[in-house]
Amino acid sequence: MLSGIMLVLGSCSGCSTAREVSYKTLAATANTVDVAMKAYADARVAGKVDDATHAKVVDIKKHYETAFLAAATAAQANLENPSPSELITIATQLVEAINSATKKSP
Repeated sequence: MLSGIMLVLGSCSGCSTAREVSYKTLAATANTVDVAMKAYADARVAGKVDDATHAKVVDIKKHYETAFLAAATAAQANLENPSPSELITIATQLVEAINSATKKSP
């Protein structure tokens, strides 16, 4: 879902430098989370993630998606602002929760 948004945002042909920087920052954040989510999905399917951890990851992911969409919308409206620190904080929490879940022993 978020990858598709980034494709649309990144395909702007007449973008200004500020817009390109904003979108590249958002794309880097989305890519980091996407890679972590793929590893998490593999761990979940393999039975390496318990239900309590899964609930935590799902909750953080919902917050991340909301923050990401807000940041993408803000980047279109105001190109002078970098990605909100809230998005980076939530993305970091999500990746850390995933890393913790995928490094646990079965």
